[in-house]
Amino acid sequence: MQVIEVPALTGWKWVTEGFRLLARQPMVLLGTTMLFIVTIVLPSVLPLIGGFAPLVLTPGLSAGFMHVIAQADRGVKPSPLALFDGFRANGGRMAGPLLILGVINCVLTVSVLAASMLADGGTLFRVATGAISADDPGLTDRSLLIAGLVFATLYAPVQMAMWLAPVFVAWHGIPPVKALFYSLVAVWRNRWAFLVYTIGWLVIAVLASMVIQVILSLPGGTAMRLLLTPVSLAMLCALYCSFWPTYRDIIQTSHGALTGAAPGAGATNDPLNPPGQA
Repeated sequence: MQVIEVPALTGWKWVTEGFRLLARQPMVLLGTTMLFIVTIVLPSVLPLIGGFAPLVLTPGLSAGFMHVIAQADRGVKPSPLALFDGFRANGGRMAGPLLILGVINCVLTVSVLAASMLADGGTLFRVATGAISADDPGLTDRSLLIAGLVFATLYAPVQMAMWLAPVFVAWHGIPPVKALFYSLVAVWRNRWAFLVYTIGWLVIAVLASMVIQVILSLPGGTAMRLLLTPVSLAMLCALYCSFWPTYRDIIQTSHGALTGAAPGAGATNDPLNPPGQA
C-alpha cells in the first residue's frame, strides 16, 4: 500500500461526499448510525467500566461502519449488522487487536482529559464523563475555555493516530501500535486536506445550530422540535459517511483503491511506502 497526498480542497470534497453517500443508501446508513449509537450508549450504564466502554468499543465499530459505507459507495446494499464486521474480520482474529486499540484509545483520551484538569480543576473532565450538574459554577468560568484549548491541542495527534488505525488493523492485520503510527503519518501527510475537512464540518455545525435556534424562536417553533431528532441523526450519519472517502482517497493498495472488503489475513503491507518498496 501507499499513501497518496491529495490537494487541500479534497477536504471539502470529503464533506460533500458524506451527504452523497447518505443519499445513496439513506435507510441502511441511518439504521447503522442508530445501531452504532445504541451499541456505544448501552455499555455506558454499567458501573465502574461504563464510562470507558464506549472508548474501547469505538475502534472496532468504526472499522465495521467503514465497511458498511464502502459497500454503499460501491452500490451494494449492506446490512446494518455489518457494523460488527470489524470484530469478525479474518475469522474473528481481529477482535483482540481491535479491543487492544480501543484500550489504547481509552488510555490516551483519559490522559488528555486528565491533563486538561490542570487548567480548570476538572470541569471539562466532569462534562465529558457526564458527572456535572447544570448549575456547576465551573461552566461559566473562563478556565473551561482554556481547558478546552488544552484538550484540543493535545487530542489532535491522538485523533490523527486513531483516524485510520481501526481499518489498518481490521482489514490489513497490522498490529495496533504500528497501525497508530501509520495513521498518524498518513493524516499528517494530508494535513491540509484534513484541516479543510475539519473546518468544513465545523462551519456546517455552526450554521445548522444557528438555523435551529432561529426556527425554535419562531411562533410555533416548538413543534419543529419533532423534526430536530431525525435531522440531527441525518447530519451525524453524513459525518460518519464522510470518514470513508478520507480513507479511500489517500490509501491505495497494489490492487488499486480499496473497496471495503477485508483483504485477508497476512495483508500487512507497509501503507507508508509504494508497492515493492515496503
